[in-house]
Amino acid sequence: MFRSFLFGKKQIAGVLVTAMAALVFLCLHMSAYGAPDNGNDDDTDTTGLEEERDRNQEKLDEVEASLEELAGEKEDVEAQIEEVTEALVEVMADIDELTEQIVAKEAEIAEAQVEYDAAVADENAQYEAMKVRIKYMYEKGDSDYVMLLTQAGSMADFLTKADYIEDLYEYDRNMLATYQETVARVAELQEKLEQEKSTLLSLQSDALAEQEYMEEIQAELEATAAEYASEILAKEGEAAEYEAIIATQNAEIKRRQEEAARRAAEEARRRAEEAARLAAQKAAEEAAQKAAEDAAKQRQEAVDQVADAADTGVVKTTNKVSYDVSSIYSAGGSELGKSLAAYACKFIGNPYVPGGTSLTDGADCSGFVYSVYKDFGYSVPRTSFALRSAGTEVSYENAQPGDVICYPGHVGIYIGNGMIVHASTQKTGIKVSNANYRGFITIRRII
Repeated sequence: MFRSFLFGKKQIAGVLVTAMAALVFLCLHMSAYGAPDNGNDDDTDTTGLEEERDRNQEKLDEVEASLEELAGEKEDVEAQIEEVTEALVEVMADIDELTEQIVAKEAEIAEAQVEYDAAVADENAQYEAMKVRIKYMYEKGDSDYVMLLTQAGSMADFLTKADYIEDLYEYDRNMLATYQETVARVAELQEKLEQEKSTLLSLQSDALAEQEYMEEIQAELEATAAEYASEILAKEGEAAEYEAIIATQNAEIKRRQEEAARRAAEEARRRAEEAARLAAQKAAEEAAQKAAEDAAKQRQEAVDQVADAADTGVVKTTNKVSYDVSSIYSAGGSELGKSLAAYACKFIGNPYVPGGTSLTDGADCSGFVYSVYKDFGYSVPRTSFALRSAGTEVSYENAQPGDVICYPGHVGIYIGNGMIVHASTQKTGIKVSNANYRGFITIRRII
């Protein structure tokens, strides 16, 4: 999703970048052809243009290193957004659960209120009945009760009527006490339910406040991610601009070189010093050949050093730390690819330097791949973006030691068994990681 977003934005700036490149190309050609020929060779001199091209390449490398750093920081922010979103979902679930509990508690309170009203009604009814009987006994006087007792036909009848009067008093007292206890119990239950509801409301209020706070944090992180995306888009436009300028300068350098060669050929036919020029050219070729032979010798020495590791299973890194490379030689693939992978492991622990290409003093991810392949006599692109098109593409299942794995804004060298060696970050330097530590874009086979 991140890549598709960036590539979509790239298309917006594509027309402007192309127009700028065309303008630069036109200006350069006007400088070459606009003035009349006055007999000098200014329009074939490539020194200044090459220096300018090299400075633009350095700026491009800086921009690409900045792009890699921005992409990493944006990924960190997006990971934080994901964490906050997950936590926010949990808080909202808690709020829903608390709301359901509050509704249930309100239902319990309503039921308790009904029970309380019924108990109070029963108490009042019993109290009114007692008042009626008490009023009756007061108005009639005790004589009626004495008459009731004296009219008893026997002692047993007398005792029965006396017991009845006593039971009547006891019944009234017991029923009133029972109803009063019910009223007190229900009132206590109501108070308890109201307290529980108050606690739930307090928890709900805290959860809502937490939700609001987390939504603010989420909005801030999303704004930060958008800023990173904008910066990345601007950097990519800047990088595309430098790439267009460099391509134009290379074309002009090639044209000037071709023009210089043509003029040199014409001058050679006109001048008697052809033999001296050819001798000088031959000397230069011999020097270049010797330099190439010396470089090949150095590369062979590097291959021989890591070849020894195939027998011992251990390679000495440049910072005097041993690293077990036996797993590399036990993996499938070409012997040259295994040797290259083992050679790359010699520099584990060395620093990560943005824009660097030194295997000992420091390199960034693409500079590390570039220098390792260079030491084996292969010329590969200098940037992680350009490496995505180098060589031929292979699947992860067919990856072999020495292949280049390209990630968004990053590259590493596959060393077999699901591992890569790469210039990771300024904090960790050159190290070994799992090849699937993040999603990759393509795997390229160079050798």
